Amino acid sequence: MRNKSSLPPVLTNLSLQTVLSFSVFLMISSTSAAQNVRQRDVTWIWPVGEVLRLQGCEVKEEFGSDGVRKVYIKRDGDEEWIPFYVDERNVGVTLGHRKQLVLINDCPATKFCKVMAVDLASRKSKQIDLWAIRMYRRNAAPDNSLIIIPQAYAFSPDDRQVLVNMEHIYTSVSTAEMAAQLSKTYKNWWYIVDSTNGRVLREYRTSKLPPRWWLK
Repeated sequence: MRNKSSLPPVLTNLSLQTVLSFSVFLMISSTSAAQNVRQRDVTWIWPVGEVLRLQGCEVKEEFGSDGVRKVYIKRDGDEEWIPFYVDERNVGVTLGHRKQLVLINDCPATKFCKVMAVDLASRKSKQIDLWAIRMYRRNAAPDNSLIIIPQAYAFSPDDRQVLVNMEHIYTSVSTAEMAAQLSKTYKNWWYIVDSTNGRVLREYRTSKLPPRWWLK
């Protein structure tokens, strides 16, 4: 939101959940201090150079010999570090229960994020939020002034499903009154998507989820 002065836009009407758990995605610099956050009983880390522990594995971020900044993982039994993702700016990472898939919230820009899944065996990544984004836009019909980003929260116990939330992070309008009014129209919905192809398995048209949100 931009006020009557020439000050830059500010974030408006962030949910408390977003402020506490995912404010790291809204930071301007990717060189912020390393983060370790528990969300829905899942540990997320934001590697920024030092080696971090994640579910018994080690994760780090560093520049490769090609000059590209990458995220690496080393599991028990791995002889070498595995480079599995290119970090353009700011990535949050969590590991599947079977330690074969990595779930990533990748935010290459301040108001843009995407959900990625990486298969460590093939080292191939796939964006898995596109079906959910299209369904949300069609069914929730959010105002274009509401900047809403997909955010992954967790794998299902078998790693076949991923929980994704459509989070309102910003309102692009000229006054606080307009921002407050438009923010009331935001629908905080959740999606269960297939972890391999992003196909939507279920749409939760509510902000409250059951503890066992996954499908059997």
